[in-house]
Amino acid sequence: MLQEIVTELRNFKGLTRKSVIGELLTVLKDVAYDDAGLIEFGDFKVVVSTDGIVEDLVRYNPWRAGYSSVIVNVNDVVAKGARPIGYVCVISSSSSKVRRMVAKGIKYGLNKYQLKFLKGHTHPDTSFDAVDAAVVGVAKNFLPSTTAKPGDRLITALDLKGRPDVRGWLRTFDSVSGKSIEELSKRLNAMIEIADKNLAHATRDISGPGIVGTLGMLCESSRVGAEVNIEAIPKPKTIKLRGWLLTYPAIGFIISTDRPEECLSVLKNHDLVADVIGRVTESKVIYLLHKGQREIFMNLYKESIFGLKNR
Repeated sequence: MLQEIVTELRNFKGLTRKSVIGELLTVLKDVAYDDAGLIEFGDFKVVVSTDGIVEDLVRYNPWRAGYSSVIVNVNDVVAKGARPIGYVCVISSSSSKVRRMVAKGIKYGLNKYQLKFLKGHTHPDTSFDAVDAAVVGVAKNFLPSTTAKPGDRLITALDLKGRPDVRGWLRTFDSVSGKSIEELSKRLNAMIEIADKNLAHATRDISGPGIVGTLGMLCESSRVGAEVNIEAIPKPKTIKLRGWLLTYPAIGFIISTDRPEECLSVLKNHDLVADVIGRVTESKVIYLLHKGQREIFMNLYKESIFGLKNR
């Protein structure tokens, strides 16, 4: 069974589509492969994330696509320990209806997260429908993806109060829409508190590749491996494990820390479901454990999620 899960995770489109990043990183000379970028001005830290929404979602539900363009970028900034404050976007479509629905979804998201709309741009004559966006945040301390340390414990933190949706290959779990502004802020502030108290070495937002795929990206960024018990990953009771591992949760983070109990206390105080799911290893191999079985998910000596074959 575990071998089948590993095969499905490795072939998941949410993960395999990340391999094209390498061809761009080699040109741009980026070596961080992180959720968000950091600019420092003395003690002042500005954190910026940018993301685009998959075309399938824009076509199926342009309102949801606009809304999601806020969610995904907010999560990337919050995962670094930053408080999101502003948003910019580019809306591309030749359809007035699509453009307006995307904008309405964005507006809903801005209100939900209490963000200021800074700037937008429109392409009204494209042959495709798209929304691409960025969020700016400020931080006291920055939590990178590049500094997980061998011996660290790995924690997943999730909001399991929501509802699932499946459209083609895209699986989502909306734990945001039903929350008040106060409830949402409380959950996201968990990561900011962890950063401010220096409780973690590295963190990453659980994104399109799913929980295991995101953990793989954190390991590759940090040049480490991991052993992960997938049975320990918190999940909704109504969703089977295999489906959950392929799901993008609206609120979810992976944390690498040598202070797991303190992190768990903070996360649970902020109404997130969290548990230790494994540990970071010096060997650049990621193993998955399940019901007494042990399989290699990825050997980072030979493989690269980001498509960096010659590294």
